[in-house]
Amino acid sequence: MKTVTVVLVSALFGFPNAGLNTEKKAVPPFRAESSAYIVQGKDAWTYVTENRSFRFAEVLDDTGNYEAPLLLEETYHNERTDGMEGMRGNVTVKAWTVNRVGERELRWTLKEIGNEGRIQDRFFRVTAWGCCDAPVVYSYYNVLTGKKLYVSNSDLLEVRGEGDGPLAWRYVAFGYAGINDLSRPPQLQYGTDKKVTQGFSIVSSREYYDAPKVFVSTNEKVEESLDLRGSPMDFTIVLRYQDGVELRVPVVADAIRPDTAQVPKGYSLRADK
Repeated sequence: MKTVTVVLVSALFGFPNAGLNTEKKAVPPFRAESSAYIVQGKDAWTYVTENRSFRFAEVLDDTGNYEAPLLLEETYHNERTDGMEGMRGNVTVKAWTVNRVGERELRWTLKEIGNEGRIQDRFFRVTAWGCCDAPVVYSYYNVLTGKKLYVSNSDLLEVRGEGDGPLAWRYVAFGYAGINDLSRPPQLQYGTDKKVTQGFSIVSSREYYDAPKVFVSTNEKVEESLDLRGSPMDFTIVLRYQDGVELRVPVVADAIRPDTAQVPKGYSLRADK
């Protein structure tokens, strides 16, 4: 029989009073509650935390102007059991559009396997911690729509093209989709912060723990980001394994060209539907 010990911590959030006005208008606060407890099993204890909190986010629209502020409610449920490796977790995020009188309207909700999250430019990034030889998994959602876009085992690679707004940026992601998908080939994804325009599975006999490092390049030098303002959107995605095997996937005129990729024998790019 299991017994549960519970500790509750309440959090109170509202709008700060801004400006020089001496008149203060009361705005009903938004509330969130966190908890921590222990599930006492027959052979082991499980330590559970459920942390719920708010944050305000100002996010750029496509033209580079700020949209109405978003209110994010983030819930992180994590469990660790004695004698078991790793931390099991789930993330739930709700986003509201907030108007100037303090009213909010639900915009989107996401649920993802993971342990923590944060805003990164126009993405909300959920991180599932790695364990043993399983990799860390980053899931990237568009923070304006809540749409899931990229899955990667490392930070997104960034390429800046012409223009001043967010749509000038391109992103490259590579990795395995999660601990339950390690038997599937890793994915290479390319696109904007609104849409993945192309995706490919990298098919080979490699195991998940034998993954390459990923770079972008316009010459022999490899980088983690590129600034191509004033130049065509032409570059190469480089996948480099520890044993020296290398795949070079060209991007020409802002599109991956799998037909001209330099791929060693035993490797292939399979377009994802």
